[in-house]
Amino acid sequence: MRIFELSTHVQSISRSDGRSATAAAAYRACCVIECEREGKTHDYSRKQGLEVSAIVLPEGSPAWAADRGKLWNGAELRERNRDKRGRSKTDKANAVVAREFMFSFAAELSSGGRLAVANILARRLADNHRVAADFSIHRPGKDGDERNFHCHMLTSTRRLDAGGFGGKADEWRQKKSGAALAKEWRAFVAATMNRQLEIEGKAKLVHVEHRSFKERGGGQKATRHQGVNRTNAQRQQQKRTRAAWERAARNDQHERHAKERAALKVKQDFALAAKVGDLAQRERKGMAAIRARLAQAQAADTTPTGLKAAFRKATGRGVTDEFNRQARAVQRADQADKDIAALKDSLKAERNSFVTAQSRESTALHHRQKTEDQQLHNAANAKRDFDRVAEVQARREPARGIERERQQQRGRGEPDSSPA
Repeated sequence: MRIFELSTHVQSISRSDGRSATAAAAYRACCVIECEREGKTHDYSRKQGLEVSAIVLPEGSPAWAADRGKLWNGAELRERNRDKRGRSKTDKANAVVAREFMFSFAAELSSGGRLAVANILARRLADNHRVAADFSIHRPGKDGDERNFHCHMLTSTRRLDAGGFGGKADEWRQKKSGAALAKEWRAFVAATMNRQLEIEGKAKLVHVEHRSFKERGGGQKATRHQGVNRTNAQRQQQKRTRAAWERAARNDQHERHAKERAALKVKQDFALAAKVGDLAQRERKGMAAIRARLAQAQAADTTPTGLKAAFRKATGRGVTDEFNRQARAVQRADQADKDIAALKDSLKAERNSFVTAQSRESTALHHRQKTEDQQLHNAANAKRDFDRVAEVQARREPARGIERERQQQRGRGEPDSSPA
């Protein structure tokens, strides 16, 4: 059987601490409340983690008190100093406007069981002290223990009847009576959870224990609960450590990536310049060769001289042969122009292909560096997740140590100090 060490906490919501009942209620119920006294809107509607919230009122309370905004605005506006004629004058600067009862649930309780327990506890406060009880059950936070279902229960500090808020419920503020009530409250919370566990058939799995180790006997020493502030401070320190590591790793990676890009650019610029020079040289040589062949062909196709020229002239073929010769010269010149154009197109296509290959090389580098950036981001997330797991394990280790000690006691035949 697992022993669930009950955690409870009672605190005051006081104006002297810069707090208000309207802000506290809106935050815990994840809702919006317009505070009439402060003239501001408390909007926590986007806050995550609320499982369920409800208001429990003493019998005979006014209908308006069932509205969360009206209830806590009423509690705020009631805390005012009055002049001699009984009229409201100024706000009480140090007024305690609400009281919060916070407690954790055994993880084995179902959502319906948690709601039933919260309703019973709220009804007890409402009936015994005639105060309004506004409770909100919260799911575990994403950075905390996944078993940490807990309840925030705000109560009014004044009694509530058909006429509205009346006198103060001072029994919780008195040192002697307040301590006794707090002890009685812890016992009732534990008993209520244990009854609900029995109803759900889980009493053999877990037992909620409110008594201290000293009260139970057995010599076991209590561990010190580090509290929200220290937990948050540790998380912030871990966050700063992770951020510093990620910042250093990212700076190193950015510097390496910049060097890789610069080296690739120098290499590509040099290669492109060499390629352009080679293409230009090949173009010049190719054009010179084409023109040389043209000149050679034109020189070879000349007008006959001597007896051949006289014979052609006598037979009348000289004019026709000259016309044909000039036509062949034009054709050879046109073909040479086409060969030069084809040479230039071929070299241009080769240049474009070279530039495209370089562009693909640059794109491949960009994608690889982007992948490395994502890998670094994933590594940072993994470190964050590891810190969360380590935090949860650190919280569970004391409980495991207690269980090991009990098992050792049973193995030695010593009586088990834990309740049945």
